[in-house]
Amino acid sequence: MALTWRGELAAGEQVLVLGAGGVVGQAAVQLARIAGARRVIAGARSPAGRERAERAGADAVVTLDTEDVAELAERFRAVAAGPVDLVLDPLFGAPAAAAARTLRAGGRLVNLGSSAAETCPIDSATIRSRSLRLLGYTNNELAPEQRAAAMTLIAEQSALGRLAVAYEAVPLKDAEAAWRRQADGLATGRIVLTVGE
Repeated sequence: MALTWRGELAAGEQVLVLGAGGVVGQAAVQLARIAGARRVIAGARSPAGRERAERAGADAVVTLDTEDVAELAERFRAVAAGPVDLVLDPLFGAPAAAAARTLRAGGRLVNLGSSAAETCPIDSATIRSRSLRLLGYTNNELAPEQRAAAMTLIAEQSALGRLAVAYEAVPLKDAEAAWRRQADGLATGRIVLTVGE
């Protein structure tokens, strides 16, 4: 819903997904493809995240290993096929500010999280010079019908094998160690606890 309802993704557009190594980002890369994006660029913060974004189907992956907004923007531009139409941003901070600099006139940045930072150094000139649209998104604003449609799409695409995310099945007794690995960025995917094994 962040891509289609809030971000108004249209077939043929170029999308930049930040945080593409995480579960939300991996799903967003695949869902952008399903919705008809012509090119999907990903940003990931770790080597493992880069691999997950590539497996999810990103055309190009940029490493988000600096807080230098100008440098990140240049990295995005180097792999983009022209200006970006839509940015999906669960990170905020420097990655979002850099991504905003790659948007076309009238481009959209949809923020749905702040795992990189609570504030973002987007300058006024970047927003004004291209009449950018900065949009917030939360699942809490969805109507029940929208939630049902989104869950149906996710279930259908998953059943068809078009939508999958990296996960690590862990016995419940090992939950504490698994969550520690996840917090340290060492988990191989989303932690899924198993019971009764």
